[in-house]
Amino acid sequence: MTDIDSSISLDHRPAGGDEGAGTTPTTMRAAVHERYGRPEDVVAVRTVPVPAVGPTDVLVRVAAASVNALDWHYVTGLPMFARPTLGLRRPKRQVPGADVAGVVEAVGADVTRLRPGDRVFGEVSGGAYAEYVVAPADWLVPVPAGVQLEQAATIGVAAETALQGLRDWGGLQPGQRVLVNGASGGVGNFAVQLAKALGASHVTAVCSTHNLEAARRAGADRVVDYTREDLRAVGDTFDLFFDNAGSLSLRDSRRLVADGGTYAMVTSPKSTWLHPLPRMLSVPFVFAFGGRTAPAFKVASRSRSDLELLIDLVAQGKVKPEMDRRWSLDDAAEALRVQGEFHARGKSVVIP
Repeated sequence: MTDIDSSISLDHRPAGGDEGAGTTPTTMRAAVHERYGRPEDVVAVRTVPVPAVGPTDVLVRVAAASVNALDWHYVTGLPMFARPTLGLRRPKRQVPGADVAGVVEAVGADVTRLRPGDRVFGEVSGGAYAEYVVAPADWLVPVPAGVQLEQAATIGVAAETALQGLRDWGGLQPGQRVLVNGASGGVGNFAVQLAKALGASHVTAVCSTHNLEAARRAGADRVVDYTREDLRAVGDTFDLFFDNAGSLSLRDSRRLVADGGTYAMVTSPKSTWLHPLPRMLSVPFVFAFGGRTAPAFKVASRSRSDLELLIDLVAQGKVKPEMDRRWSLDDAAEALRVQGEFHARGKSVVIP
């Protein structure tokens, strides 16, 4: 893994106090999209103003930003039923990037927990595909010594989805058996590792041939290649079915859940207009009878305490981000296009 920390000079700090009114540039390069569409058609790198720092904000000089399916959805505006959240006619977020790691460049007047020069990471409301991003101080977490900023950049949307899906929605308990359907990509790979870290006695990972070794490295006890084996004939049931693919019907999925077990869906096949909405709405009803449970579809929430837990697991070596590709800022559109194919091996990052 390339250590990009060496390219982030801790001596480049704003003059004139923590507010950073001195050497901080007034403009920066950022990947921008002003309309919805295919990333390769609508995302372009431009020079834009460096975001202003409010009293409770922190300005971060970006070292790396991870590439998430969430970013692809914000750029494409798909599925259409999500437009009220994304922006009806134009995107609310015009600079992609929800996960970031970097070095504090400046802090607002009311910020005491962080200082310029601190290494931090966190989940932001877009804007990470740029040389600088601003976020509330409470959204950011220090990066421990020994953890690279590139690794920290991946600990956000995907890892929080895996953690909250297993622990909160799935109610995972030590000693339980877990099935992770869709064990590749960021969420799936983190789910396998976190299931083991949370005490699962056995984890079965389902992925394609291309991702078998990554699933084994993540700690899966058994790996099912869905291109060669029928998951419906796996011959086992599980206390928790963590569904990161939605490749089976809900009725077939229910048959893989043991009595008293739980089905937790975190994604589903996509379409332009409605999917995955019908499946999301159907889950609680299909699992309403028969001694199995399934919470309604949820979206992971930003949580500083969860980020602190996750980065601690990384520092301890209990969780290791599976790195796929590294992209330059100029290639951000291509990074998003590839992400939209939904066949990632692990986490990819954009490096300004």
